[in-house]
Amino acid sequence: MAASALLSQLLRLRLHHHRFATGLLVPLRRSWCSNAEYTRMEEDDISVLIDTVSSLCEAAKYSSWEEQNYRQWKDEEAEIWRDIEPIAHLAKEILHSNRYKDGEQLTDEDEKAVAG
Repeated sequence: MAASALLSQLLRLRLHHHRFATGLLVPLRRSWCSNAEYTRMEEDDISVLIDTVSSLCEAAKYSSWEEQNYRQWKDEEAEIWRDIEPIAHLAKEILHSNRYKDGEQLTDEDEKAVAG
């Protein structure tokens, strides 16, 4: 509950900051539009923002982390990353080293072989 209150205050601050910056950077916008149109545009922006925030809150409530199948795939993904990490580190070392073999530079062909 406290998180949603904090989020609403943060969004309100961001919206206020956005209005302030827009007023400074584009002062001619108001002169081209009538006040009624400008107010309607602000209300549309606020309603879109509120819809977005509420959908994010709904997504947080029904998180897919609780699903066993999702957790299984995340564990397998983490295992694959652990297997790949030493190989990627070695490839980066080879590509970024100044010397190769007997003091020679790494050739373009060798770089392609390591990167590919």
